[in-house]
Amino acid sequence: MNLDTLIPVSPRNGPGVRDSSKPAELIHAPRILIAEDDDLIRQIISDLLVGDGYVVNAVADGEEAWEALRHDDYDLLVTDNSMPRLTGIKLIERIRQAGMSLPVMVASSSFFAWNLREYPHLQIAAVIPKPFDRSEFLDAVRNILLSNEDKYNQSI
Repeated sequence: MNLDTLIPVSPRNGPGVRDSSKPAELIHAPRILIAEDDDLIRQIISDLLVGDGYVVNAVADGEEAWEALRHDDYDLLVTDNSMPRLTGIKLIERIRQAGMSLPVMVASSSFFAWNLREYPHLQIAAVIPKPFDRSEFLDAVRNILLSNEDKYNQSI
């Protein structure tokens, strides 16, 4: 399994630098798994999310994503649909059959929002068509994570 982990790094000086005279706060940066077979698109999505402060693992297909999900916890899965070995939809079906409630966003040029009518049982949180606008993509990610956090807080 080829799993790339990208972790945001704060600049050494500037507004993102923590004041070392104050105690460190525990911050949970949401963990996002990306399943995308196109190397360039996978890198663009990874860079975009890391730049927004997320911890990102990126894999090249649905089978690798399934293995990653079986071994680690994530706050969101961003998946393409058309991938070798296991499509995005088949991956999501496997996730739901396993009882995982992980939020999923599909970023694809072959699966569109209107396709959701055919898959209500998969509980797909969002569909972003490729090519996508970067700010629209990040807004969708933030909204999904906020919505999932609200659901979690209501269940406590």
